[in-house]
Amino acid sequence: MTETVLAATEPFSFDMSLRALAAFAPCAGGHTIAGGRVRKAFLLGTEAVVADVGPAGGGPGVALTLHADRHLLPGERAAVHRAVARWLGLDDDLAAFLDVAGRDPAMATLLRAAHGLHQVRFSSLAEGAVYFALVQRSTQWFAAARKRRLAAAFGPSLTVDGVEHVAFPSLAMVAERDDAELIRFAGNRLRARRLREVVEGVAALDEEWLHTGPYEEVRKALLGVAGVGPFTAHALLLRVLGRPDGVPLGMAQLEDAARAVYGDPPPSPAELREAYGPSIGWWAYYVRTARSWQPDDAEIAVAA
Repeated sequence: MTETVLAATEPFSFDMSLRALAAFAPCAGGHTIAGGRVRKAFLLGTEAVVADVGPAGGGPGVALTLHADRHLLPGERAAVHRAVARWLGLDDDLAAFLDVAGRDPAMATLLRAAHGLHQVRFSSLAEGAVYFALVQRSTQWFAAARKRRLAAAFGPSLTVDGVEHVAFPSLAMVAERDDAELIRFAGNRLRARRLREVVEGVAALDEEWLHTGPYEEVRKALLGVAGVGPFTAHALLLRVLGRPDGVPLGMAQLEDAARAVYGDPPPSPAELREAYGPSIGWWAYYVRTARSWQPDDAEIAVAA
């Protein structure tokens, strides 16, 4: 067991992270939240390491305790630290988004309700790629359930305080399964084929480059993977890789969210892109994640 503190870019609220994680349906069952802390297993090679994350004592960030079956080398601890930081979006710089949103009157109440929110995302590229392959022509609930069953079958686990925590398997671990096995988890032959295409195609790309390479080049590379269309590419870029440069604003979910925030008619996709620029993904995340956190009219009246 090792302990450390991971810093976060201000403003940051761990309470907001827990609230977002609790509502993150695609990853339901993949972590446990209790007592103001969260525990999740991460893959380290072929082993599971459990991260226990809580609020930092002072300054923005989180207190992290790692549980493992053996002593972890410094490089191994650093790898898990990096995975946790990406999972919780600790290094995300929201300054440009908050500057624009702070001058957007319709966003004022939402920003107050979600102060310090950073994006929480899929814990690994493999987990996100599998989910978005499974959710095509399916529902969020079924895709999340299939993803959990796949993890339980193929992912390593570690038991901490009597609770088993399963780490999501790597892209290679999923790709090595035969077609019959994948059909068991995908539900049908077509979805299993799509799952294999996406997993093998994404595995062939350099993961660090996906995180840091030029946005349009990365998007083009993802679109070159069989089974990955514009929706999946955008989803991987924002919800897995934490890249907010673009988002499909024409989606019904985002149109509905914009209408709820701005009224009818809401700003057009072109107007939103012009206003928020390369921070448009953070706008989409906030209006989708934190819109329900705003007090309703009755609460505002009581508070007044």
